[in-house]
Amino acid sequence: MTTMITAIAIDDEPKAIKVIEHHASKIEHLQLVAHFYNADDALQFLRQNPIDFIFLDINMPNVSGMEMLNKLQHQPLIVFTTAYSEYALESYNFNAVDYLLKPFELDRFQLAIKKVEERLESTKYNSSYFFIKDGFKTIKIAFEDILHIKGSGNYLDIVTDGKSFSPRMTFTEIVEKLPASQFVRVHQSYVINISKIDKIENNHVSIGEHKIPVGNRYKTPFLKRLGLG
Repeated sequence: MTTMITAIAIDDEPKAIKVIEHHASKIEHLQLVAHFYNADDALQFLRQNPIDFIFLDINMPNVSGMEMLNKLQHQPLIVFTTAYSEYALESYNFNAVDYLLKPFELDRFQLAIKKVEERLESTKYNSSYFFIKDGFKTIKIAFEDILHIKGSGNYLDIVTDGKSFSPRMTFTEIVEKLPASQFVRVHQSYVINISKIDKIENNHVSIGEHKIPVGNRYKTPFLKRLGLG
């Protein structure tokens, strides 16, 4: 089974967003979870939501695509989209996966997605676990063992099967570590492991004995992520 990959699109031109949405709808294992017309709104989303990659326009007013990337601590993979070929060389300073020159057709778009998949596959070995500090101990946690994570100020509750950890770490910091293919945000304070979901009912997700609330602003992208929206 092909792994679902997630993306957002950032472009100040509505027509350009519509082209990306149209092409994305033709690829079953690609989920365009959100789109933005300016860098500031996209930055706010990216700091709190894990995704695999960004379709990013370079030439935008106020904050350009490249200026936006310099503001991110953790960068998802990047597919640049632009009408100006002179940006191509500079774009590769950001280790871009691909560079789509507008207007681009579906076959060229599909090639970019294939390159994203190859890059994701090549970095998989870095995405199976992470470490947290617990007093004087350093503990390894496998992503596949996590049920859900709750943020509370400068601390987290990381819940696994039979165990819970409360490291001093912000919600933004943990979101940046999570592989977007496995995790989805369902609430201002909760991220869940998609593979652990048992049931969705009355604005709650059941994972074993845990009931996690689904916030109104996260409900539509969450259901869309599961193919239910």
